[in-house]
Amino acid sequence: MTTAIAKGQRFLFLRRFLHNPREVGAVCPSTRFLGRSMLLDLDLRPGDLIVEYGPGTGALTQEIRRAIRPIDGVRYLGIESEAGFCDVLRQRMPELQFANARVEQIEQLLAERDLPRPKAIISGLPLIFLPAMEEIVSTAYQVLDHGGTFRTFSYVQSYITPGARRLRRAMRDRFDRFRIARLVARNFPPALVLQGDKSANAEAGSCAELVLSAK
Repeated sequence: MTTAIAKGQRFLFLRRFLHNPREVGAVCPSTRFLGRSMLLDLDLRPGDLIVEYGPGTGALTQEIRRAIRPIDGVRYLGIESEAGFCDVLRQRMPELQFANARVEQIEQLLAERDLPRPKAIISGLPLIFLPAMEEIVSTAYQVLDHGGTFRTFSYVQSYITPGARRLRRAMRDRFDRFRIARLVARNFPPALVLQGDKSANAEAGSCAELVLSAK
């Protein structure tokens, strides 16, 4: 990526943040360190679908593309509510599918595009600020394939805030297993990767938060 393109994307990201800070959630895109940490140990196979919530200008999308490129037949769908971001993504990565829609519409989008249940949903959305956060988490669990995973992140400085507690509680209550997978200290700002897994048999089980307490 050229310096001019990178600067243009950062400007677009900042402009969108100023226009709608609650939806964008940060003044700059996530770093490659967070992107790679979000995808660490992700088990994808031919025919699997990976869905990205809120790809923005594509910082995490580039890491997803790099990760799935060696695996034949893995499909990708990015769901982005900002039309400007969606236009940029389609121009930069025309081989990937992007929907200009809200993530709450995922069931409809999968049906319209004849896509399977996703094996992984990777969320770059600022969920702790979104009124529909519980609905988004619940719907992600419902649409995931058996044995699938939902991953998102939360900035370290917001860990004790009511919104961050609400997010961890929603994931712990909904998923069959929930954990704080890792700390990404090299991101700016530092972030925690949160992971919720759906069991292979999709039976509701007890959820335990590991590494850090959600209380």
